[in-house]
Amino acid sequence: MYILQFDGLFRRLPAESDEYPGIMCFGWLICRDDTFLAQGYGGFAHWKLATSNGAEYLALIAGLEALIELKATNEPVLIQGDARTIIDQMQSRVLTHSPRVQQFRRKARKLCRDLTDIHWDWTPRRNNRNADRLTRQALDFIRSHNPSYFSPDITRHFPPDSRKGLQPIYHESTLPSNGRLSFTLN
Repeated sequence: MYILQFDGLFRRLPAESDEYPGIMCFGWLICRDDTFLAQGYGGFAHWKLATSNGAEYLALIAGLEALIELKATNEPVLIQGDARTIIDQMQSRVLTHSPRVQQFRRKARKLCRDLTDIHWDWTPRRNNRNADRLTRQALDFIRSHNPSYFSPDITRHFPPDSRKGLQPIYHESTLPSNGRLSFTLN
């Protein structure tokens, strides 16, 4: 059985405007029969709609894409995360009201169609430490390599025309086949 663990993290950026810019970091890892197979982490910025749920969905989407890349489509898959809302939304137990989160959910549901045997499991944060560690690693990388995101005058560094939509900041994945995985959210 494949196991996908995912985690997301949202950080509001310092800004004096009403735009509430934020960074959504994510991490995921995949194991099969207690053997580590792949991992990934990264971050996106969004100037109006960055949220914790968005970050969790980014992690789930990247992990699902990796499962498909690993050709886990006909095997049982256990998906674990510490965001109960996301687990419940993916099982259609809870409605999704935010238009941005609905977009993420649609993307994740579309990817799930390629997997034939999915099981969902909410897990407490203390049992999701490996995915959480990757998420924090992404945040640390962004802080050290893109300090302008954490500047007190962030709007000076990013003009209005560069603040549209989801902005990828960083993404790294390792897979056994080719060592890298491309990540898209279209």
